[in-house]
Amino acid sequence: MLRCVIIGIIIGAVAELGARWLKLWVYRRSQYPIVNVVAVFGIIMGSLAALVPSLGLVVAFVIAFAVGLLYEIVNLTRLHWWSFPGERVAFIHGHAAIVVAIALLWGFVPLLIAAVRAVAF
Repeated sequence: MLRCVIIGIIIGAVAELGARWLKLWVYRRSQYPIVNVVAVFGIIMGSLAALVPSLGLVVAFVIAFAVGLLYEIVNLTRLHWWSFPGERVAFIHGHAAIVVAIALLWGFVPLLIAAVRAVAF
């Protein structure tokens, strides 16, 4: 499981650096992306990735999608840790569309972590 957490942290760091470079979203405080990378990409998605062999790809995707959807909704309605400038991310416009699109991407994160683990270790 530790390998999956570490891979998740690396993937999360790359994703956050790319998002920052492309200005896809903006964090209110500098510690929030660190929390996101370690807690969500690393611990949550990494742990879920470690369970992919027993859960299967579809179940892992659905769980990660649900976690991502909840996380994005909670941020939008309560946390306000990050925002999307102009309510858009690339060609996606509006909060609802952004939340669903990013939740879909969250769904793939544990699958990517599991794939990297399978190839690298």
